[in-house]
Amino acid sequence: MVVEIVGGILSGSLALLADAGHMATDAGAIALALVAMWVADRPSSVDRTFGFARTEILAAFLNILTLWLISGWVIWEAVHRIGGDPHVEGVLMTAVGVVGLVVNIFVAYILHGSSEHSLNVQGAFLHVLGDLLGSVAVIVSGIFVLAFGWHLADPIVSVLIGIFILALSYRPAMQIFHILIEGVPAHIDLYALCHDIESLDGVTVVHDVHAWTITSGYDSISAHILIDDEHPDHQALLDQAKEIAREKYHLSHITFQVETSLGGCTEDHHVGHLEATARG
Repeated sequence: MVVEIVGGILSGSLALLADAGHMATDAGAIALALVAMWVADRPSSVDRTFGFARTEILAAFLNILTLWLISGWVIWEAVHRIGGDPHVEGVLMTAVGVVGLVVNIFVAYILHGSSEHSLNVQGAFLHVLGDLLGSVAVIVSGIFVLAFGWHLADPIVSVLIGIFILALSYRPAMQIFHILIEGVPAHIDLYALCHDIESLDGVTVVHDVHAWTITSGYDSISAHILIDDEHPDHQALLDQAKEIAREKYHLSHITFQVETSLGGCTEDHHVGHLEATARG
C-alpha cells in the first residue's frame, strides 16, 4: 500500500492511487473480519440469546459498503481526469503495479479457501480480488503509456476497475441483504422440507414455518407440526421431523412445536407448500 501511494504520487497515476486506496481498505477489511470472528465467538447471554454471531454479517456489510464508496470516488476522479490532460510516468507505474500484483495474489490465495464458507471472509476476499484486478489494470495501462504514449489509459482503466468491483460485489451484497431481512436460506427448499415431514405417518400438516440464517453456516427453522391425536408416539414423530431438518437440509437450530389441534393457533404461514412439493 505504501509503495503504491508513493508510486502513485511520483508517477501521477490515479490507477495506482486507486489500487492503494483499495489496499488500505483491504487491511481494514481483514482486520474487521478478524475482530468480527472474535466477537462472534463470545458466549450468548440472557440479553443476546444468539450471542454475537450476527456480527460477522454486519462486518461483511461494512466491507461491501467501503468497496462501493471507494469505487465511487475512483470513478468520479477518473471522469474528471479524462476531461483534462493527464500525464503519467509509465515505467514507475508499471513496476509498482507488478509489486502490487504479487502481493495481492499471495493474500488472495490465503483467503480463498475460507471465503467459500463465510460471507465475512468473502467480503475481505473481494477487497483483495478487486486489488488484484486493479494491479493487472495498472500494469496494462502502464504498458499503453509506454508503448503508445496514451496517458488517458490511466483514468479509463481506473473507471473500469471501479465498475468491475461494483459488479463483483453485487452478489454478496444481495446475500447479506437477504440474511439481514431474515430471508429463507438459498439452499433450503421449504416446500420440499414440509412435504418430507408431512410424508411421515401421523403428520397432518406443517404450518407457521420460518427459516432464516443467523450467520454463515448457521441456519434456523421453527414450525408447528399438526399430528394425529391417536398416534401412539408423538415424541418419535418429533424426533423424525428433526432428523429430516438436520440431516437432509443441514439446519443447525431447530424448533418444532407439536400440536394435535389447530384450536388456539392463530399463525397462518403455510408458505404455499400444500400446492407444491418443490420450490424450484
